[in-house]
Amino acid sequence: MEQVITAIESVKGSRKRRIYVNDEWKFSLYPAQVRQYGIEEGMGLSGALYEEICRETLLPQAKKRVLNLLIAKDRSRRELLGKLSDDGYPEEVCTMAVEYAQGYHYVDDLRYAVTYLRAHGEEKSRIQLFMKLKEKGIPREVADEAFETVRAERMELYGEEFEEAEITALRRQIAKKVKDPAALSEKEAAKLMASLAAKGFSLRDIRDVLGTVVLSGGEF
Repeated sequence: MEQVITAIESVKGSRKRRIYVNDEWKFSLYPAQVRQYGIEEGMGLSGALYEEICRETLLPQAKKRVLNLLIAKDRSRRELLGKLSDDGYPEEVCTMAVEYAQGYHYVDDLRYAVTYLRAHGEEKSRIQLFMKLKEKGIPREVADEAFETVRAERMELYGEEFEEAEITALRRQIAKKVKDPAALSEKEAAKLMASLAAKGFSLRDIRDVLGTVVLSGGEF
């Protein structure tokens, strides 16, 4: 199928121009680059010209964009691909730019997952954490490895006082919701347990932690 440039569109708030090929947004260029490649509406886009644009202009820009995104904060592979796609880079350019950064270990999904768990492991249930990592594009096997890495760190850090991060998170969730678990009515306790279970905590852990807190006189 012949590739035809059907529109060159200005975008409010951006200096770039969106280039549409066969009525679909294909890539974006600055006005000077549009002139450089002689791009005009109605002209055919040859494979050779498209490859040149990708190689000489889009890929270098995408690589720079990836590095700037990573300077701002650590991101997963999927997040970077999404950002580049939103910026108007073709799929193949997005992939090559992210792989370039991965080659220098600037992008590391395991490192990202471990960092995330270190920051939030004592705030959410394991199920919630898995879901968050999944949303970021972290594969299950990478998430599993990250959990084990962080667990080993905690065991070394806390020694005999070690407890699972999920239990710590559960204690904190209960402390946020009630001041005195021992004073809860049966109905209030059931409501609390249901709300915690909805967050992914197991009923067994909820019962164990609530029982321990009650026996200790309400100390979390």
